[in-house]
Amino acid sequence: MKPNELLDWSDKIFGAQDRVTVPEELAQATLTRQVFSQRQLYETMVEFWNDHFNISIEKGDCRYLKTFDDREVIRKNALGNFRDLLWASSHSSAMLIYLDNQVNRKGAPNENYAREIMELHSLGVKSGYSQKDVMELARCLTGWSVKEHWWRGDFMFDEKQHDQGTKQVLGLEIKPNGQGEAEQVVEALAAHPATAKFIATKLARRFIADQPSVDLIN
Repeated sequence: MKPNELLDWSDKIFGAQDRVTVPEELAQATLTRQVFSQRQLYETMVEFWNDHFNISIEKGDCRYLKTFDDREVIRKNALGNFRDLLWASSHSSAMLIYLDNQVNRKGAPNENYAREIMELHSLGVKSGYSQKDVMELARCLTGWSVKEHWWRGDFMFDEKQHDQGTKQVLGLEIKPNGQGEAEQVVEALAAHPATAKFIATKLARRFIADQPSVDLIN
């Protein structure tokens, strides 16, 4: 089901909502696949990336949006390349709501997702980015939001809420380009050497040793 279909299915008469069934079915489906699938490496990578791009179903509409994120972001890209996975996650309605980017607007930027995409999803902590980079990326991400009415739960870009000024992120000059500004930064994050080291270290820890050698990571 699409996000709006999952929401409609959860809505009951007189405004009541079933907040349990959709996330419980996701948990049941996840466990069933992990136990019975003959593609065990794939299921291990699905779990790895769901942990890496963590989203709590307890926050707002994430209770049903995470089901869509699990299918279209994580499972679709679990054995692909990291750039595609980071790109899909950055456009995920569940991720944007979980990290408050739907309230990130010009004149009142919210830095939560901008910080987490660098610290937790790509570059890693102490990798050279600054608070200024976080603030500038938050400006790039203004207007990245989630539809609330027709096709509720789909990603949307609200140009009226976007900061149109020039930004500077990680030494890059980001010219006014609407939705393309943050997408330019996502591409840069995916290709950054610090991201390669951070992800390779996490993979080596998951599959080989808690303290992998520098040669192995390299």
